Amino acid sequence: MSGFDSLLSRLREVYASVAEIETAARAAPSDPYVMANLDSVKHFASQLEAQWEEACRDKQLEVCRYRLVAENTDRYTIQSFTKSLLDFQELFTQVYDALTNGPKKCARISSEIAQKTAFEFGFSYPGSLGVAIFTHGERNLFGSDYDSTVDALFQLTSVKDEFEVRDLAKTLGEAVVKKVYDWSLVNVDAGYGVDINWTTSGGKRGEMIGQEKLGKLVGIISSTSDVERETFKAYGSLVGMDVSSERFRFVVRDGPDYAGTLAEAMPKARQWSINKNYLAEIEVETITHYATLEARRTYRLMALEDDQTA
Repeated sequence: MSGFDSLLSRLREVYASVAEIETAARAAPSDPYVMANLDSVKHFASQLEAQWEEACRDKQLEVCRYRLVAENTDRYTIQSFTKSLLDFQELFTQVYDALTNGPKKCARISSEIAQKTAFEFGFSYPGSLGVAIFTHGERNLFGSDYDSTVDALFQLTSVKDEFEVRDLAKTLGEAVVKKVYDWSLVNVDAGYGVDINWTTSGGKRGEMIGQEKLGKLVGIISSTSDVERETFKAYGSLVGMDVSSERFRFVVRDGPDYAGTLAEAMPKARQWSINKNYLAEIEVETITHYATLEARRTYRLMALEDDQTA
């Protein structure tokens, strides 16, 4: 066992002892021996943790302390804890991938990126439900290759309105926005706040993200969508048009059919022949909801021209 592994193993044992003595202290809060023993073991644990942090710096490890705080619940479940931590891992990986390879609409992570950003378990510590996790980084004169990832994570959890959500979707990708929504929702539903503290080459930074902030984040993202419009032309047959309801149906030659509404500029007074071939100009509007990444498409008939190829 290496010196680092030995130190980590000893730290786990000491924090386990702290938990045991804390249990005894709750049963006998006025026992001076128990309280003195608790203070002594906690002090020793702090010293060991400081040594472990120094060893992590030497090994170029980035450390994250991830602690769930029960705000609107009185219990911790395995399902909610593991889901919260797993979504946080996936969020970290996707943000790093977006900054490295560009934003994505769908999360497709290479095995190389997944392996590089994988968290390893360090230890658990008393006080709500917290774990110290770490990952291997690479440092240079400008800091760690994860510094910008950590910055982006805190930026994601601090969005204030729909405009900021759309900006982050453009820079980090729609998949990242959905993942921060999923992570936030898991913790909101479980009744947890999340206390996140990072120790990187750039120093220490952290934030307690409470239920209220997580709830607002869920609400903002769930109400935000992106709208894209594009126009195309295609040859096909007009199989239906109702001027009164302003609806149409057009079947592309050897292709799909489209049904939707008539554009305002469409000359509705003209007599259009049904089942006749035309060159159609159709606008497609795609609305993507960031919370689900579900896309809804609607079609608008902009113009019809006689098919000169028929």
